[in-house]
Amino acid sequence: MEKSEEIRRVIERWTRAIADGDAECLERLSTHEGTLIVGTDPSEWWRGRETRAVWGRQIEELRGVFSVRADEIDAWEEGSVGWAALKETIIVDGETREARATYVLRLEHGEWKVVQAHWSLPQTKVEAFGRSVTVTIEELEEIVLREQPDLSETTDSEGTVTIVFTDIVDSTVLLGHFGDHGWLELLRRHNAIIEESTAAQGGSVVETQGDGSMLAFSSARRAVACARVIQEAVGTAFADMSPRIAVRIGVHTGDALHEGDRFFGTTVHYAARVASHALADEVLVSNVVHDLVAGPNIEFSESREVALKGLDGLHRLYAVDLCARGVPAA
Repeated sequence: MEKSEEIRRVIERWTRAIADGDAECLERLSTHEGTLIVGTDPSEWWRGRETRAVWGRQIEELRGVFSVRADEIDAWEEGSVGWAALKETIIVDGETREARATYVLRLEHGEWKVVQAHWSLPQTKVEAFGRSVTVTIEELEEIVLREQPDLSETTDSEGTVTIVFTDIVDSTVLLGHFGDHGWLELLRRHNAIIEESTAAQGGSVVETQGDGSMLAFSSARRAVACARVIQEAVGTAFADMSPRIAVRIGVHTGDALHEGDRFFGTTVHYAARVASHALADEVLVSNVVHDLVAGPNIEFSESREVALKGLDGLHRLYAVDLCARGVPAA
């Protein structure tokens, strides 16, 4: 899997065509019967050839009163399949509003064709569910930074600590699908896995909010072992559930000395940024953790350079090979 500049340009051009009301943008849609478009309106669930018919009609009806621009595009590909996520701004009758879009593409006769599109207008959890819940790793990080819990028992002899952030992927979609009671039961089972796995590896659950957790370990190797156990346990515990339950995990080792905001302002922030770049079912570690644990018992499937929000430069992160043999505790 790799970043795709080609798909990014395809989606950028396609978005401009939509903004111009150009009906030729319909040609970017696949005609395969599995093609699906999902929109904000409850009735917008179109399949196969009807995607062009209904969406084409909407383009005609909105020409001159609707426009859209892509503010941020994240595009990836693997083999003949690709996908992209967009943060957009839509303009209707001169009024602007934030929007989101995701696309799944496949190569058809050498051309990238869209086989699934999902457009939505983001709502806060208060608007959607009548309550506020923690929905991002960043929000969990803010809670930890504010409370600054005592991590003295999880530091090693050199005064460092390994921080692990975990969270459930697409929690908003899952909450809407399972409802309050189903979601709470899912969280109960998920949190039990987090607590049992952390305790088994000698770590501490520092904070759990919503679907996210922050864990602390005195050993980077035990932290990675715990992350692998969590991924395996989640995969087993929720194997029969639909939509699929997936977790992403980020790991970083840093200074644990409590000198002002030195620990909470750097180590936790870095670990949270690593986790925010992890994909579903992935354990992503910082370069520091990679250098500490790399060896015959811990392998890595890939690495990538990324920009971490709030931190200068590019940073190399490593994805743990979850198919390799287990990690012994140390």
